Amino acid sequence: MKSTKKYAVLIAALSLLTVSFIYVSAEKLPQSSHGIGVLKTADRFAYVGDVVTYEIQVYNPSSLDLHHINITDTMLNLTETIPLMTAGNTTGAIYTLHREVLDTDPNTLVNTVSVEAIDSEGAYSTASTQAITTIVEHWIDIAKMGPDAAYHGETIKYTITVNNTADHDLEDVLVEDEMLGFSWQGDLNAGEDNLFNLSYTIPCDIKDTLTNTATVWAQLNETTIYAEASWTTEILPPTYPCYPHSKGYWKNHPDAWPTDELELGGINHTKEEALAILIGANAKDATRMLTAQLIAAKLNRLAGCAPHFDYCNETMNIDEIIDEADTFLETYPLGSDPRGDARQEALHIKDLLDLYNNSGCE
Repeated sequence: MKSTKKYAVLIAALSLLTVSFIYVSAEKLPQSSHGIGVLKTADRFAYVGDVVTYEIQVYNPSSLDLHHINITDTMLNLTETIPLMTAGNTTGAIYTLHREVLDTDPNTLVNTVSVEAIDSEGAYSTASTQAITTIVEHWIDIAKMGPDAAYHGETIKYTITVNNTADHDLEDVLVEDEMLGFSWQGDLNAGEDNLFNLSYTIPCDIKDTLTNTATVWAQLNETTIYAEASWTTEILPPTYPCYPHSKGYWKNHPDAWPTDELELGGINHTKEEALAILIGANAKDATRMLTAQLIAAKLNRLAGCAPHFDYCNETMNIDEIIDEADTFLETYPLGSDPRGDARQEALHIKDLLDLYNNSGCE
């Protein structure tokens, strides 16, 4: 997918109720016996010539119906009347409006919306909220690159490059990527680049595409400098019929087992015997912990799950780890409770099996 850039998309809102979001669940909106509510969002940063998107939500947090709800936003030329809004309507009405940032606009650009209403007991109420947009300069650039396509559960790599294009050195430059949990703050001299290499494991609930955004901003005297860049990755359908399941899954879903027997350390075990090992695994004997994870790994592979997983930025093949586990158990059979280096080896193999078994999308 192509990298796309957009400068000025951070969302902020200030309101009389100190609420800074617009799409919120009903239980999070302030409740009262009287009164009208209003929320508003807008792009936090914008350049001259950018079109800022404003979203206004008028809602009824009270226990009474509201009548003659008047909405006024002078800057956006919004004048609207809602005849009736029933009690507790926390979705209310949502308006989306757009306005171009002009070179004559003040900085910061403050936009106010006001609402008023009369409730079913005749009481008058009013509320207002502001959205504040800082007009910024594009004296810094940011680029982001990632994979064009990837699978659920795959760990992918992103590269973020930030460049100071201003004629001035910049101090306290802040680079952030909320999705990746990444933040860096430091200085960039005029013309200087800084490159960041980051990793991210794709969650199971992502649909179709994954888009994330990195931002950078700085302050130079009274001037705010801002930019952002996004990258979109296509989410591919799995090449295997399943993702790995945990040891706990197989212990609690015996009907899902793809086999009635398993070979563990060169010894055949019935399904009932293997299930008993899973149930009875404890943290005292390393061979029992190892065997329990080995059972889960073998069941995952027999079910057709992918053999590869990531460990310390390296792609591992679980089939090789399974062979190591079987070889170890041939030397130290189930229940032998090895000590010293042998115990540490067992725990290391167990941890790798565990990592694989928990690497999938449940």
